[in-house]
Amino acid sequence: MIAPHRLSVKFFFEELSIDVEDFIPVFHRWIRENVVPNELLLDVADYKHIVDGPAILLVGHEADYVVDLTDAKPGLMYVRKRDAGVDLSEALGTTLSQALNGVKLTESDVELKGKLKLRTDAATIVLLDRLNYANAANGDGADTAAAAAQTQLSNNLAAIFGDDATVTRVSNDPREPLTFELSAPSAPDVDSLLSQLGSAD
Repeated sequence: MIAPHRLSVKFFFEELSIDVEDFIPVFHRWIRENVVPNELLLDVADYKHIVDGPAILLVGHEADYVVDLTDAKPGLMYVRKRDAGVDLSEALGTTLSQALNGVKLTESDVELKGKLKLRTDAATIVLLDRLNYANAANGDGADTAAAAAQTQLSNNLAAIFGDDATVTRVSNDPREPLTFELSAPSAPDVDSLLSQLGSAD
């Protein structure tokens, strides 16, 4: 299946025990120290005045990192904007690798260390591509693409997160992007997931 125009993955904080504003100097340091491999980081934007949405945005050329508070589920969202891969499977692998690296950087950051932990047993995956992955209502012809995407994601994610990993399509407004929820009760830790993704390259 074709790679979506953009693809996002959001991992959730076990508990957001700090003010989201604390991420601003952290993200600026990530830019200065060039801590993210294979990506060019550009700027930091403060959107914490927006209720129930993105709070702090680290803007990059290839991708953005977002401290996201949508649906009262605080988490770190990674949005891949370009150069993810030629198909959905490759784009998912690239996005997951970089998102999990962001999780690891957040958990081990010198200013945040010991304050935050992100879960690996659940995530939200959004295909930000209305042309190739329309969020069609049941019965619509485009719904076939959504079902095929769900199958592809399920196969890929079970191989990485464990055989009990499941992918569920979110019943959201058709005007919103195609969204899936990952549940992975037996998911390993971040290092193991990164190792698993690296061995699949």
